[in-house]
Amino acid sequence: MCTTGALRLGDGTYLLFKNKDFGRDRFEDRLAVSAGVFGVGGISTWDRPDSSADVLSGFSIGANSHGLLCADSNVREEPADGSNYDLLTEIALIEGRDVESAIKAVESAVRKGPYWCANLLLVDNEVVAGIDVRGNEISVEHHSDRLTRTNHHLHFGSTESDQDTTTSGPRFLSSTNRLAEATSLDDILRLQSSHDNGQTGICSHNTFPTVYSYLIHWQPDQPRLMVSKGQPCRTTDRRNLRLPLGVCWSREAEENFRSGYPSKMASIGVS
Repeated sequence: MCTTGALRLGDGTYLLFKNKDFGRDRFEDRLAVSAGVFGVGGISTWDRPDSSADVLSGFSIGANSHGLLCADSNVREEPADGSNYDLLTEIALIEGRDVESAIKAVESAVRKGPYWCANLLLVDNEVVAGIDVRGNEISVEHHSDRLTRTNHHLHFGSTESDQDTTTSGPRFLSSTNRLAEATSLDDILRLQSSHDNGQTGICSHNTFPTVYSYLIHWQPDQPRLMVSKGQPCRTTDRRNLRLPLGVCWSREAEENFRSGYPSKMASIGVS
């Protein structure tokens, strides 16, 4: 289970955050890194207790050189013949130049074949958008400066078959309330470490613990990724890395980024 959100700041910069909650207490990210796009590898077997049968595909969170940021969160693995929603995040970042063109790319993809139910969040230098994905359908919400999502649909509605019918609602309320008051990067870091609902807070210590915490801060010619491994309330090692995108990319910059990333698999690309 994951909590995501986006915020456009008063100084013209903007950010996207995600707490990745998982079916095991440890996970090692794999990365896609190029001059055009950065993505943390997605996984369709996130709720399994071990890694023996992991299936990787798409992006869980990422950014592209145009300044488009995107992340997703699970709702339920339905329909049975659907594709992993992480593929839609990858499509949005590869085909989109901004939020609106990314929405069109996602809409085109779901028309060609169904995808598992999920929420996508997108932000650029003008707007924030949330996309409910359900099979061959999407529903889009726009906001001028901030949105958050957890693990239920807002526009299509919740169902008893959602994979989190217990914590998604309280986490959404907590994230909404905190995001409404947020004006800075530090406010978002506090949000990601919060426990308004105890062990099932945004920083999760329950059955699906938080295994990674991400914050992408987009600034002209200086995009940054703040990432920590494990529960963010406990971390003493939050990495603040320059994203090697666009004019910031070089082979050396990519190698430095991968070596600084908190994962034993960071040197292995997403296939």
